[in-house]
Amino acid sequence: LVHIARRMNEVSSSLSSSNDLGYVVDQGADILHSFLTAFLTNKERDKLVYDANLGGMITLDGLKNTEADFGNGRYNDHHFHYGYILYACAIMGDINATFVSEYGHFVDPLLFDVAHSSYSHSNSEPLDGAFFPLARYKSWFDGHSFASGLFPFGNGKSQESSSESVNCYYGAYLWSIIRSKSDGFGNKEENKKLVDFARLLLATEIRGAKTYWHMHPPDTSDAKLENDPAIYSSRLAQNYMVGNLGMMDVTCSTWFGHEPLYVHMINFIPITAITSELFDRTYIEGEYNYLSLRYQEVQMAWRGYVICDEAMVDPNSAWAKASNIYSPELDSALSKSQVLYWISTRRGFNLPNSSGTSDETPSTVANGGSALCYQNKKCGQQGLTGECCPAANGVVLGCCDILSSDSDKSSTANSSSCIANEKCAAAGLEGDCCPAPGGIHLGCCDPTPSSVRQTEVSANKTESNSSSCSQVENCALLGLIGECCPTPDGVYLGCCDEQR
Repeated sequence: LVHIARRMNEVSSSLSSSNDLGYVVDQGADILHSFLTAFLTNKERDKLVYDANLGGMITLDGLKNTEADFGNGRYNDHHFHYGYILYACAIMGDINATFVSEYGHFVDPLLFDVAHSSYSHSNSEPLDGAFFPLARYKSWFDGHSFASGLFPFGNGKSQESSSESVNCYYGAYLWSIIRSKSDGFGNKEENKKLVDFARLLLATEIRGAKTYWHMHPPDTSDAKLENDPAIYSSRLAQNYMVGNLGMMDVTCSTWFGHEPLYVHMINFIPITAITSELFDRTYIEGEYNYLSLRYQEVQMAWRGYVICDEAMVDPNSAWAKASNIYSPELDSALSKSQVLYWISTRRGFNLPNSSGTSDETPSTVANGGSALCYQNKKCGQQGLTGECCPAANGVVLGCCDILSSDSDKSSTANSSSCIANEKCAAAGLEGDCCPAPGGIHLGCCDPTPSSVRQTEVSANKTESNSSSCSQVENCALLGLIGECCPTPDGVYLGCCDEQR
């Protein structure tokens, strides 16, 4: 969030002399700094310790209990977890140079644990001769990493979250750039090798993920896909995403569940700038179509990620869906502000204006409204995509903002229907409300319906109209509906002074 706020601050500063987001950046940086320094300097209960036997940084709880901290003491998932720390430290170091000089030597061991280059630094201060193996998790033969550490499995080593593995080396790359700029950290040539090695780890991990995790069914336009060796059977490839890749097998499931959503999203998190490099647009187009069939079943904790996935192919539709997510219910690695920032920086995004339309020229209908689902608030809230108002078959859906005035187009055009009156629709009412079948106007009815409530036409039509609340200024201002001057019981209300 600090990174997002800073980027927004840079943009706002270039547009005006005001610096409204500066406060957000400063406060966010302070919070990030306090969390990072507490973790790095072992002020937390579960401290980091150096394992002299195997040359790595492990947690104290992990050292005592093989199952603690996701098996950290047995080197399981280090690159997943330390990648987040390296990324956060790189952001902190970019914001505050003193962070690097004061705490850089605490961050370096985490970098060396997962992305040590062996070119330099392992025998330099402040590591006191500590040993770290070369790129602990990378399999140079396979072209990607394995996450299972020292735990033995019948199918050999394995890895589930290819995207978190990519995030690790992205964090390592960013930190190596920040670190190489600091004083007293190796010479220029050694620092360049450190940065280049991190780039190599990152590039090969992205290539490995696209090759072994991102699948393309044979009925898709494979010819357009650069990284599609079609190494899996057509039946397996129908799932679009590998869940867990072992040395001797592959599955479309995860350690925590078999739902397709879990398989896809554990290989999509976290959302950072490198995400757009990891996923090709052509791949996302097919993959999201596969996921969208299950969108209504998506738990809120995962929904933010699914929306970010959609944003890579349809940011405007994703923006409409994002209005309905709630940060405290999202996964702890994501927030609504991050989702909105991600969507707004995707190609093709047009920020909706106050009228609910965007600056692009959308599909329109004769009454001036938009036919696109995401530009009709209630349709977007229901997760609908494509055209809704009307749909491809000409039917105007009940969620449309602007209903057709042609009564033969859809029954929802009748102003007596609940859906045509905003508060009734918001209350989830269906059928006729204004009036209801018994002739009663419910309290949720619009004060001035688009068509006047029909009454029996009498010979004295003018007199009948003059009794309507909407025809008397004072009554209309009070939001009264029906007949006021007089009421059906013959009583003149207080707002009818002029008619008495």
